[in-house]
Amino acid sequence: MSTHSKVRSFMLSNLVNKDNRMVGVEEECILYNEIGRRIPVNSGDEFSAEDLLNIMNENADGNGIYSLEPGGQLEWSSPPFASLNDLEKAMLSHHALLDEVVSENNLKIIDYGLDPITSPENIDLIDQKKYQLMNNCLLKNGTMGQWMMRNTASIQINFDTMNKKELEEMVFVADCLHPIAAYLFANSPYQKGKPTGLKNIRNIIWENTDHMRCRNLFDHGIVDLSELIDKYINYVFQVPSIFKLDRSGSILSSDKKIGEVLEELNASGSLNENDIQAALHQIFTNVRIKNLVEIRGADRTPRGYEMAPVAFWTGILMEENVRNEAKEVLVSWTKKDRELFNNASLSLDSDQPGPQGKDYITWIRWGAELAMTGLGQRNKNEVNLFEDFYNKVSSLGPFSLQAQNHGSTHNT
Repeated sequence: MSTHSKVRSFMLSNLVNKDNRMVGVEEECILYNEIGRRIPVNSGDEFSAEDLLNIMNENADGNGIYSLEPGGQLEWSSPPFASLNDLEKAMLSHHALLDEVVSENNLKIIDYGLDPITSPENIDLIDQKKYQLMNNCLLKNGTMGQWMMRNTASIQINFDTMNKKELEEMVFVADCLHPIAAYLFANSPYQKGKPTGLKNIRNIIWENTDHMRCRNLFDHGIVDLSELIDKYINYVFQVPSIFKLDRSGSILSSDKKIGEVLEELNASGSLNENDIQAALHQIFTNVRIKNLVEIRGADRTPRGYEMAPVAFWTGILMEENVRNEAKEVLVSWTKKDRELFNNASLSLDSDQPGPQGKDYITWIRWGAELAMTGLGQRNKNEVNLFEDFYNKVSSLGPFSLQAQNHGSTHNT
C-alpha cells in the first residue's frame, strides 16, 4: 500500500455510527505563583509545572489526562462524551481538582489566551527534545513561534466522524468559519502588561508562528471540498518535519519533508501508526485531521465558559442540516471573500468588511445563530452552554475588550 493510502486509512480508521459520535476537549491554562511570577516549567527549587503535572495525573482518577505545553502551560485532555452536559461534568471535576491543588500551593490561574505580563525570553522551555527541536524550527519559519510555545493557551475540540464525506465537510466548514470563532472567543487583553486594544493577538501570534504549518487550510491551497482529505495529505507531505521517531519511539531530529520521512519508513516496511501520528501532530493549522477532526482556533476562555467553544462548534458541525446550511453559503464565497474574512480575524473591529459585501459582525451573528440552531436540534439541553456566553459577547464585545474596559490585569 502506498504511503499516501496508509495515511488516508489512518485518518479514516476511527469512523463511528451516528449514535456513537463523541466530542472531547483540551483545555490549557497558564499559572503564576503567589509573588506574581510564572511558575517554572522544569523541576527545581520552586514549585514547578512538572510538580503540578505529577500531582494532577496522580489524582485524575480516570477523568482525562494531564500534560504540559512547552512553556509549562497545563493541558487537560478530557475523556470523550456523546453529551456536552456529560463533558461539562467532567470539566467541573477537573476544575475542582485543579482548584484544590492551586490553593494548596498558592498558585493563580490566568484564564487568558495569552500570558498578560511575561515575555517569552523570560520563560524556560520544557526539557524535552521534541520541544527543543520545535523551538529551533519555528525560529526559522516565522516571527512569533516563541510567543506561541511559551505564552499562549487555548481551547481545542475533537470530533469523531461517521464517514469520509462528513469528515471533509466538517473540516471545510470549520476552516471557513475560523474567523467567527476567533472573534467570539478572543480572550487575550494584555501583552507584556499593556492592553492589546483591537488586536486579536493570539490569532496574530499563530498567523506568524510558522508559515508552512500554521494558519488556515485555505492558505495552503485547500480551498474547497473536492478531494479535501487527499489534498490535506499532499500538503502535509510537503511540510518540513520537525522530528521523527526511531524504532523504539524516541525522538530524532530530521532535515527532510514529512512525506520523505514516511516514504522511507514505508519502503523499509516499518511505517506504523505512531509514525503517522507523530507526523500529523507536526501540523498546527486552525483545523487539522488526525484520526478525528481537531479544531484549534479558540482562545482559552474566561473561567466558567470553557464549554462555549465546544458547544459552538458542536452545534454547527454535528447536525447535518445545520452543517449543510452553512456549507451551501460557504461554497458560494469567492477566494477574495475568504481572504477578506481571514484577514478580518486579526482584529476585533466588528465593522470590518467581510464576504459578499456584508460586514464582519453580520457573519459573526449568522454563525452564532447557526450554532444555537444546531444545539437545539440535538435536543440534549445544551443550548445554554453557548447562548449564555454569546449573550455577553453580543452585548459587551469579546472578553479581550471587556477585560480592557474593566481595567483588570488578570483573572483568577
